[in-house]
Amino acid sequence: MYMNIAQKTIKNGGTMTSKIIKQAVESAFNSFIDIKTRRRDITYMRAIYYKLCKEFTFEPLHQIGKTVNRDHATVIHGLKTFDNIIDNFWEKEYFNIYLDIKKHIKNKISLEVKSYDPNKFYRNKYRVKLLQNKQLYNYTKQCIDKLEEMDYKYCEILRNQLNNIASDKKYVTK
Repeated sequence: MYMNIAQKTIKNGGTMTSKIIKQAVESAFNSFIDIKTRRRDITYMRAIYYKLCKEFTFEPLHQIGKTVNRDHATVIHGLKTFDNIIDNFWEKEYFNIYLDIKKHIKNKISLEVKSYDPNKFYRNKYRVKLLQNKQLYNYTKQCIDKLEEMDYKYCEILRNQLNNIASDKKYVTK
């Protein structure tokens, strides 16, 4: 259904486009919105499409209209139709479908954005462990210093081992 369409969105380029919203609206209503007709149901579907494009894309009106073979003035009229008729609960059925499509698009965008930033994910996940390791390293250095003050004979060996662990190529991140 239209949930699968929104999944393709972020994978293809990372931003929502009018073509993807068009596919989502068409699959929700199981009808094409770019056909040349003035039937009320198709007109209302186009109005929903215009509203979703206005909310989720940064495309200009002529680009939104071009996807469904209309000009910018028709897009403006469709947005007014949405605000005056669909949004005012004259057509509750269409408004509920609009809210459903909007909810699914928002969910898919937020989920895809979260999963497409692996650096941030791993940075947050291992940040605490890195801080703990740094504190452990500093504590170990302090312990070796204290042992050295007490004239412990193996301090140099412990310090060399700690430096070898810290400078080992396997553990150093790039």
